[in-house]
Amino acid sequence: MISSFKRFIEINSFEKVLVYGFYTTFIFVNLLAMIVDFSHQNYTAGYIETFIVIISSTIFLFTYKTQNLNIGFYGVWVGPIEIYLLIIFSDFAYWNFYFSILLPLAFYTLFPFKAAFIQTAIHFFIIIILLLVGYMDSNNEFLHNIDAMSAFIISMIFMVAFGVFYYANLENSYNKLFKSNKEKEILLKEVHHRVKNNLNVLASILGLQALKEEKHTRDILIKNRLKIETMSMAHEMLYRHEDYSNISFNQYAQTLFSHICELFDKKDSKIEMLSQDVKFPLEMMLKMGLILNEMITNSLKYARYKDNLMVKLSCKKDDKFYKFEFSDNGEEAIDTDKITFSKGIGMKLIELIIKEFDGMLDVACDNGVKYRFTFKDRISDA
Repeated sequence: MISSFKRFIEINSFEKVLVYGFYTTFIFVNLLAMIVDFSHQNYTAGYIETFIVIISSTIFLFTYKTQNLNIGFYGVWVGPIEIYLLIIFSDFAYWNFYFSILLPLAFYTLFPFKAAFIQTAIHFFIIIILLLVGYMDSNNEFLHNIDAMSAFIISMIFMVAFGVFYYANLENSYNKLFKSNKEKEILLKEVHHRVKNNLNVLASILGLQALKEEKHTRDILIKNRLKIETMSMAHEMLYRHEDYSNISFNQYAQTLFSHICELFDKKDSKIEMLSQDVKFPLEMMLKMGLILNEMITNSLKYARYKDNLMVKLSCKKDDKFYKFEFSDNGEEAIDTDKITFSKGIGMKLIELIIKEFDGMLDVACDNGVKYRFTFKDRISDA
């Protein structure tokens, strides 16, 4: 249960955790109060609490279903409304008024300073009006007790002051964190930029060396150059985007495919993405890039097709698993066992990476070569 709670906090935004936490707590407290009041035959309060439970549960479910947090934010007014109903129809009891002091905490945590301050002022204005109405009843000992009312007013002032200092401290902390994160982002961008440049230098050296070598050696150098450029592209994408933890697989695959086709002078080749975009962290995308590099290179070099090469690529997430498929439009029959048990470093690299992913490679020949493998989402299991 504790692990599920921690997981819920990790995967959801700060605002969503606060909204869901408020409604869960509020509904639970009112259910307990409802049971107590009905058991003591305090039916008026019990009916009000039942009504509030139904309303707050409806708001909570609607917020959960639509993911519209604004409904949940303003729905917290169900708390003050309950207090007003209990004061008017139940009793001008001291606990109703003191409980009303705690409700602005919801405003302070869910709304910006100005909106929270205005709503707190409205709430206390209504409470003061109810105090004046209740004061007209000479039998109400609480409202005519100077010590009790003084304590209530002091508590009310304290709560407003707390809200002001809370926001002042929060804004100060936020500004410090924002400045610190901005500096780290700039440094991280610079790191990715330098890594990308260094990898490109290595790739250029291999390319220059390949020009002077014989065909067999030249092919080996070009293959290694492509592997380095594959890694360089991942760093390039991180340098150009704000999100450093996720790289778009579709965008990366299309960029890599275009680059390899240009290098092999087969610019008319096409790639078709058959699935919605998924995102990977840098380390995983580098390995996926190496796999793609080998598969695309093999198709460009060995597939026999009528006009131009057509590659179909799919990588989609299903529950906790990723399903990867790569196929080309080659027409000649290919011995899949020869590919699977090939001693070439490219195929061994593919198998090694897939094994590291705890996946299993399946190679088939059906109007071209088709590679399939499934691997677990390790981030979700963490």
